[in-house]
Amino acid sequence: MKRLLSTLTVIGFMVSAYAQQVPLVNHSYVNPYLANPAYAGNNGTNLFLLNRLQWVDVEGAPETFLATIDGKVGNTNLGYGLMLMNDVSNIIGKTGVFGTYAYHLGLNDNAHLSFGLSVGFEQNTLLFDRINATDPVEIALINNIESQSNFDANAGLAFTSSAFTIGISSYQLFANRNTFSDERNSADYVYSFMRHYALNARYRVVLEEDKVYLDPNMLVRYAQGTQPQVDAGIQLNFANRAWLGGGFRTNYGAQFMAGGVLGGKLLGSYSYGRSVGPIERLSSNSHEFTIGYLFNGTDNAKDSDKDGVVDALDKEPNTPEGCEVDANGVGLDADFDRVPNCIDQELNTPYGAPVDANGVALDDDQDGVINLYDREPGTPKGCPVDKLGVSMDEDLDGVSDCVDQELNTPLGAKVDRFGVALDSDKDGVADLYDREPGTPMGCNVDKHGVALDTDKDGVIDCLDEEPNTPLGVFVDAKGVSLDTDGDGIVDGLDREINSPKGAKVDQWGIALPSKETMDDDGDGVPNALDLEPNTPPHSVVDANGRAYNPITVNRLEIKDMEDGSDEWDYYMVVGVFKIKSNVKGYQAQLQTKYGIRTNVLVTKAGYNYVYTKIVTTKDEAYAEVERLVGKNIEDFIVGNPWLWKEAKDQ
Repeated sequence: MKRLLSTLTVIGFMVSAYAQQVPLVNHSYVNPYLANPAYAGNNGTNLFLLNRLQWVDVEGAPETFLATIDGKVGNTNLGYGLMLMNDVSNIIGKTGVFGTYAYHLGLNDNAHLSFGLSVGFEQNTLLFDRINATDPVEIALINNIESQSNFDANAGLAFTSSAFTIGISSYQLFANRNTFSDERNSADYVYSFMRHYALNARYRVVLEEDKVYLDPNMLVRYAQGTQPQVDAGIQLNFANRAWLGGGFRTNYGAQFMAGGVLGGKLLGSYSYGRSVGPIERLSSNSHEFTIGYLFNGTDNAKDSDKDGVVDALDKEPNTPEGCEVDANGVGLDADFDRVPNCIDQELNTPYGAPVDANGVALDDDQDGVINLYDREPGTPKGCPVDKLGVSMDEDLDGVSDCVDQELNTPLGAKVDRFGVALDSDKDGVADLYDREPGTPMGCNVDKHGVALDTDKDGVIDCLDEEPNTPLGVFVDAKGVSLDTDGDGIVDGLDREINSPKGAKVDQWGIALPSKETMDDDGDGVPNALDLEPNTPPHSVVDANGRAYNPITVNRLEIKDMEDGSDEWDYYMVVGVFKIKSNVKGYQAQLQTKYGIRTNVLVTKAGYNYVYTKIVTTKDEAYAEVERLVGKNIEDFIVGNPWLWKEAKDQ
């Protein structure tokens, strides 16, 4: 029994002076709440589970299990946290639960000061199964004094900026002292918990914006009567989604860490410790595992607009500074005009009204009626309007009275922009009443806007060059009476509108008999002009009195002739006569006037062909036509020369 008591006495001394009374973990880089209660809610809402196996090959080595959740209360400055723990160190086991309150005070856009306080309940137990005794009965005798419970507290203070954070914290503030009494041996066994202090710091170096960071970090622990312990490390961080690094802990050894986030929210991380010093001979290996769930994702700590709602939850990440927001980070907007109350200069804007940047309902035409209700949003400035924003329009012409220069415009009349009734032809009669809206400029019109036509010849007075034309007489476009045959009697009075040119006529326009107008063959061509003065009655003649040949079957185009034909002869004809007595005179005129010699062919049909040449090929025909055209003969023979064919046996 005395040997056991000595063992407990030594163990009690170790617990009070040298033992690892506060859980020793590496993952405060991943879960800052483990390093300082002031960090509760600093990075959104997160749930973590941690298990640490220290010196795995040593019997009775420390083991730690922690479960934490922390977050922020709505969009306030308050943070909360909850920690469940089970820690075994030497022969002492500690099980407890702690709740944390934190307050974050904003200093500027990029920095804030945080305070955190944790209060909880824990049960401390002497683990007799870890004590090797010579007589097991001795253990059984004192099992009745193996557990005691205590309240305790932890506190912390931290400063955080976008790149740097530093904090100081204290654990086991109550410094509980536990005493176990052995009535059988009249002995007391005492073990106590010392206050622990910790200083943590971390700095972020940006290697590539939003992608790669380098995070040096340090944690210094101290308890009265012990040497300070320093953890120094550095992590290479890839967009807060993966990390890799290591460090060194004094009086312990080196440690390495790697981890990442899957799907933006599920976290896993592993830390390996390599011991140095006397313990290395027993075990050099320690393992620590952490899994977590990041409710707000990997960027949960970022709050770009400093409205207290992290970007991952913020539905309005650019809320103006100082605006009160709801739980989703959206600026409060009492009148739902999409302008936050903190900026809105008109908090009771009608629902649905378009507003300016200051939340004031738009009134584009400044007529006192906002656009939402204004049925005439373009009212001229200064015009009186009704309650619907429509400017007054007394004559209902669509032009506001304040602009209208003709306030009594007839109803229905089209007006210009000044409210004056349109008069497109400027004849003094508004288009509404004008029956002739296209009257030429300057014309006199009647009350209906119709141009005057005094002589009723269909040409209005302002265009009529003969304004007193007799009634019923035909006129031209200028109102001048027509005289088709030029005999001085206008068509409307002329009973013979085709009197021979130059013929004297009576008062009715009928030509009087004269030498110049005599037409012996009655073909309509005066003898003086008639080249064939004895044309048979009812013959159809040309302007020179020549009868047309009714037989045209043998006339053809040059392109249709057959070169070197054995069947046909081709003649270049310049005249065709039914009466042979007319031929000589015609030939004489061609010879005298144009110097063209001709021949005559009498056909079986009894026609006389006056021709210049017999041609056998197309080229020869074209050449002859070109020769005759060059002499202007077509003016005399009425048209180009003709190509005529006759059978060779003619």
